Amino acid sequence: MNGQQPETGEDVENVRRLIAFIGIFLLLASQILVFSNPVVDGVVFPGYIWLSIFGVVILILSKVFRPTPFWQKLSARFAFRERVFWILIAALLSVLATWASAVFPTFTRITYIPVTTLWFLSAVSYVYALSKGIFSPQSLMDWIRNHRDEIIIVVVVTLLAAVLRFYKLGAIPRILDGDEGLIGLTAQNTVSGAFANPFALWENFGALYLQAINLSFRFFGTTPFALRLLPAIGGTLAVPSIYLLARQISGRRIALIAAFLVAISQTHIHFSRIVSVAYIQETWLIPLALYFFISGLEKRQSWRAALGGVLLAADFSVYLTAQVIFALALAYMLVAFLFYRTWFAPRFRQMMFFWGGFLITILPEAFYILKNPSNFLNRISQDGVFQSGWLADTMKITGQNAVQILFERVVHAFLSLIYYPAFDFYGSPVPPLGMISGALFLAGLGLALWRVRDPGYLLLNGYFWAATLSVGLFAIPPSADSYRMLMALPAALIMASLGLDQILELLGLGWKNARNAYMFSATAILVSLMIFNLWTYYGDFAGRCRFGGNLVGRFASYLGSYANTIDNELPVYLLSNDQYFYGSHASTDFLSQGRPIINFPGPIDELNPVSGETIIASPDRIPELASWARANPGGQLKYQYDCQTTILLAYQVP
Repeated sequence: MNGQQPETGEDVENVRRLIAFIGIFLLLASQILVFSNPVVDGVVFPGYIWLSIFGVVILILSKVFRPTPFWQKLSARFAFRERVFWILIAALLSVLATWASAVFPTFTRITYIPVTTLWFLSAVSYVYALSKGIFSPQSLMDWIRNHRDEIIIVVVVTLLAAVLRFYKLGAIPRILDGDEGLIGLTAQNTVSGAFANPFALWENFGALYLQAINLSFRFFGTTPFALRLLPAIGGTLAVPSIYLLARQISGRRIALIAAFLVAISQTHIHFSRIVSVAYIQETWLIPLALYFFISGLEKRQSWRAALGGVLLAADFSVYLTAQVIFALALAYMLVAFLFYRTWFAPRFRQMMFFWGGFLITILPEAFYILKNPSNFLNRISQDGVFQSGWLADTMKITGQNAVQILFERVVHAFLSLIYYPAFDFYGSPVPPLGMISGALFLAGLGLALWRVRDPGYLLLNGYFWAATLSVGLFAIPPSADSYRMLMALPAALIMASLGLDQILELLGLGWKNARNAYMFSATAILVSLMIFNLWTYYGDFAGRCRFGGNLVGRFASYLGSYANTIDNELPVYLLSNDQYFYGSHASTDFLSQGRPIINFPGPIDELNPVSGETIIASPDRIPELASWARANPGGQLKYQYDCQTTILLAYQVP
């Protein structure tokens, strides 16, 4: 009896599973080869179909082969263990996704949805390999039950953030800036062509992010609301993401304050309501990746560290900030190895799983970057301190040396949080952090530096200074610092929360000794900050027509919106000049749904319009059109106003 082989073959399941996946791998490879080539009429068997047949045969063999002592012994080896198997699957799926993304552009018969699916499954497989057996429905329910009050509070703060970001999303700001229009037009071109590849890059925007914007158009139409939907979602998600990171570093109390501060931040609210500044997505992706990174290290849980690496790699398909955090992770590992060796040594395994998740997930994007380095370096070539020649030119003009100029750039980037007004892509005379929140931030910055011996605070300091140094040392113009420092805002708000907590502690109003006084004082300060921030954005900014840079940019948006309302297909003329003309801003084409507009720089008397055609005057030529309309009555005359300024006059010829 004991000499009989088991009927089920459960003791060779590891080998059976691997053989089955080899068959699946061959099937997927054959489909990639088939669909990356054109259809040839009259062919009985398409090319590479034999590989599919071979894959099916292997798949069937995995079900019918019987166990032997050899297979039983082989199945017990380390290389066939379940964790190794799923990591192997993750790596091979990533290779398939990379290969498919490389060969699909050779023929446009197929979408990239299968490629994205393979890439996503590779990341899921890697995290699953390290988390299997850890979670269960019962453990999840127990966790929710034990943290019910905390979850409710975070959900309430997140809902507050959502209300502040989604309220009249398409109408505030009332116009689109030129970059918003350009992003909208580019997103619509991701269905086919170069940007159908989810790993392509455009102005350091990931094509995957642009495709998500285009998906929003499919559901909500090509509207300002749909264009701005993803920034609003990202801005809302920043609340729980920052809460998690702050909780891991400083505890629940400081995390709750940080979550509330980001929910009410006037700067964060604004950039959650426009699409032209993708740094807003980094205010939730980066804190979330760093949360899983540091929690994985501190708790010595490999799946957390792996998920942190996966999220960081995925962020490369969203925006360029991931490059900064990649450098931060390398520097953090080096510093921890050199100066925190006792803490770091038992966590080396988790660090390796972090980089494993990063490498598996980044593979398709890395291949694209290697094949298209100019797209990856596009923004730094245009706006880089060194690459653009700005540093050399500034040295000649000012007579200062490079060290002095770069030091001043870093100081300017730092002060753009608490001193310089946020004009670029905003138009607010207030810096991102106001007077009170700025003071709390400075206090928290000092305390965070004091606690740098703690690995969590080492990461927090690294997060803030990596962002600040990258903006100061590598990006121009200085006026753009106010929005580029968005990537440092989560760290700054966590520091501000730490500052508030410790100031109350030093005043004798600490949580442990005077809980009621702490709650009253903290609530009063936070409510005051909320009133200030909401007044700054919705009271002072939203109704003042400051967004868009200047009147030319604002006019382009009004022009596109009005052109979209014209209910005929007859020509539309713009009385243009060197300043106001059709084609100056992409917002016109996006809002008009691509309706052509004819520039007419000459005198209106030289224009011979026919009945039903529309003439639009730019601000400088409104009196000219008004006078002509009085001389040619009977048509429809419409004025549009930008606050107190008459910005557009349109006349439909009778």
